[in-house]
Amino acid sequence: MKNSLAVNRVAIAGGVLGLVPFWGLALAPWWAEGALAAAGRGYLLNYAALILTFVGAIWWGIAVSLPQAALGAGKRSILFAWSLCPCLLAWFLLMINAQAALLGMAGLLLLQLLLDFMLLWRAQLIPRWFWNLRIALSLGAVPALVFAAFSL
Repeated sequence: MKNSLAVNRVAIAGGVLGLVPFWGLALAPWWAEGALAAAGRGYLLNYAALILTFVGAIWWGIAVSLPQAALGAGKRSILFAWSLCPCLLAWFLLMINAQAALLGMAGLLLLQLLLDFMLLWRAQLIPRWFWNLRIALSLGAVPALVFAAFSL
C-alpha cells in the first residue's frame, strides 16, 4: 500500500508539472515579444499534440495489460482503435490555423476526458486517484489552450 501511494505521488507530481508548459506557453505574449511570442504558440500546439498522443496511449496500455476476461474482445478492439485517434486528430490540427488548432486541441482534450469517463471510469478500468488526476489535468490544460487561442 505504501509503495502504491509513492507511485501515485510521482504520477501526480509529473502530471502537475506537465501543466507548466501549457500555461508558460499560453502566457508567452506576456513574457516574450515578436517572433518568440509567436513561436510560443507553435510550441504550445506541439506540446498539446504530444499530450493528446499520451492520453490516447493510455487506452492502448489498458487494452494490452488487462486480461481478456476483464475486457472482452469488443471493448479491447474499441480501446485499441480509439487509442490512435487523439494522435492522428492532433496531427491534423497542427496543419490548420493556430486559433482553430488551439481550440481543436482543447476540444479533443475534453472529448478524451468524456470518453475516459464513459469507457474507463464507469467500467472501473482505472483507479479513482487516476480519474481524479485526469479531471484536474484536463481542467488545467484546456483553459490554457482557450486562453492562448483568444490571445492571438
